[in-house]
Amino acid sequence: MKKYGLLFFLLALSALGYSQDRYEGWIRLNLNHWVQPKLGVGLELHHRRQANYWTSDKNILEESMLTIVRPWIYLKLPSKWVISSSPLSYHGSREIFNSQGDIKDFLELRSTYGIQRTFPVKNLISRNRAWYELRFTNVNQATYFFQTRLRIQNTWLLPLATINKQTKLNYNFTNEFFISQRKELIQFDHNRLFNGLQLKWGPQEISIGYQWSRHNINPRAISRHQLFLNTSFDL
Repeated sequence: MKKYGLLFFLLALSALGYSQDRYEGWIRLNLNHWVQPKLGVGLELHHRRQANYWTSDKNILEESMLTIVRPWIYLKLPSKWVISSSPLSYHGSREIFNSQGDIKDFLELRSTYGIQRTFPVKNLISRNRAWYELRFTNVNQATYFFQTRLRIQNTWLLPLATINKQTKLNYNFTNEFFISQRKELIQFDHNRLFNGLQLKWGPQEISIGYQWSRHNINPRAISRHQLFLNTSFDL
């Protein structure tokens, strides 16, 4: 009962506070290849779509929102921590300005550096990750600015069923929070909560579920409701 109570509480969080609601669909594909047992490369392809949040439309596939192309380099340490590095990645976003659907495209370039590790905790699996991002935002606009951002993520995987010897179905709960710095201003940026199911076989995995994120933006916060499909494959 406690598990279901927690799930209900997390889903209810999106109704708290005065905010603008946005409805989105996310899909992410991670392709990884280990050149050596301790050295790997990867490519993250991520696309998000959105409904027009100035209207009552909730079609999450209506308009493009964000496209990310991010290459990765991985290094496994003897301590089982993994260092990750993405020296340069592409982030093309689209903003909707009114109910008529007027849009504008923005370009951001990022450098991302991180560390991660997975721990078993009794019958659970705990994944922990920290990223530090250097963000060159709106590089194609007169409003260009530079900022940095710290991202801390924790994922808990709860086994639900064993389909066969190598394939398992897990419950996936993920929390990630963001702290940004722009010039002298340091602030809590936003928080993401994901609830969903994960199908895992060997190093491959597919997760699908509901993600809620809250952005602390003036003059009022933004609550984002996302259907999120996240996949990872080793080549």
